[in-house]
Amino acid sequence: MKINFRKTKILGKIADNKSEVDFLKSLFDAGVDVAWLNTAHQGEDDTKQVIERIRSVAPHMGIMIDTKGPEVRTKGVEEPFTVTAGEHVYFSGNTEYKKEGAVTIHVDYPNFHNEVPVGTVILYDDAIIGFTVVEKEGDALKCLVQNSGTIKKKKSINTPNVHIELPALTEKDKGFIRFCGTHNVEYIIHSFVRGKQDLMDIKEITDQFPGYKPFVVSKLENREGFDNVEEILDNSEGLMVARGDLGAEVPLKEMPFMQKKMVEAAIKKGKSCVVATQVLDSMIKNPRPTRAEVLDIANAILDGSGAVSMSGETAYGDYPIEATTLMGDVMSYTESKLEELTHYPHTPTVQTPEFEFAKQVVAKAKKAGAKAILAPVDNENLHIALSAWRPSCVAVVGSSSETLTRQLGLYYALRPMYLPEVTLGAMLANIDAGTFAADDVVTVVTALGEYKTVHFSELA
Repeated sequence: MKINFRKTKILGKIADNKSEVDFLKSLFDAGVDVAWLNTAHQGEDDTKQVIERIRSVAPHMGIMIDTKGPEVRTKGVEEPFTVTAGEHVYFSGNTEYKKEGAVTIHVDYPNFHNEVPVGTVILYDDAIIGFTVVEKEGDALKCLVQNSGTIKKKKSINTPNVHIELPALTEKDKGFIRFCGTHNVEYIIHSFVRGKQDLMDIKEITDQFPGYKPFVVSKLENREGFDNVEEILDNSEGLMVARGDLGAEVPLKEMPFMQKKMVEAAIKKGKSCVVATQVLDSMIKNPRPTRAEVLDIANAILDGSGAVSMSGETAYGDYPIEATTLMGDVMSYTESKLEELTHYPHTPTVQTPEFEFAKQVVAKAKKAGAKAILAPVDNENLHIALSAWRPSCVAVVGSSSETLTRQLGLYYALRPMYLPEVTLGAMLANIDAGTFAADDVVTVVTALGEYKTVHFSELA
């Protein structure tokens, strides 16, 4: 196994129409750590095929399936069309409704036009276009177009400060969660999580599959989710700061504060955290990023985020390999300079034997200048605790579970290794020759409560 010494992880969204084996291999070689599949644009057969391709290229890579959640999208748009600032258009959840002589935009929530009041601002596709509701007319909302743009199919619709009575799980979501249970998908990432009950609805389905224990990541995309971050983290394995819809749901000025507070909350509870959306958005069409995007990656690391994701950059962008390579380079360089930069190193508040022990190990490894922590101990809770204490070096952790090996791939600094028998000898045998020099210092965890710091040559 070749060890990647970068600690912050990269998520890459994979589309079914851009998932050829050669492409996936290039993408994973460039540095993607977790493959993210968005079911809003894929059917189950498409998803199964993508999973098979990923498994053929990277057997121990974690796969994340994104459920749609309680969101509203445009529906029935056969061909893209333009709306112009100053004109009136009509929004309706009734797909049979049409306004003679005017543009009608249909959405996939049938009761939309009954629940959105006059005066509401409707935002299209992460707020690219804004509309103001000026009047209700039967099964439609008459809206004034704030700025010109193009309407396309299956794009997000947001109504800031208006609660839509959508169920946490659509029928499609329920089907995909059952799909995850059938195919043992490692991660379920649920969109628009508002509170504990949304996560209990998922658990009710996954409990129907004996032995299936997915890691659930909650996408926080509105104020309700942000306000309930503590209970959400208590009932999931981590969170994603999903800035696209979040930025359409709350004032933009609040987003930096919200991002930092969500990452802080995840760290304190020892959970995974991901910063997402528009991180390298310009690289969808350009070979080089903006300077602001580069700083965005670095600032996510300074906040303490364990992972950063790409969406369009890898799903349909023109420069997916370049974007992945650039992100990895910025991450590695920023990590190497953390001690010289002002950042906010929050620490876990979890008090378990594993977390107390991991704190000692991480501190010792840092003091000794260890190149890596080697943990051939089959203990999931210890591995997660090592990550939570944000070590200064990577931790190569062993697991006899293929599923858990894939799941641990999301966590900061962890480089999981599948070992049918978890021993130090087996771990050393699976590390590529030349990875460590004889005089490299490593901290070795031999059991819970037992560790030593030695030169790599002493382990031979």
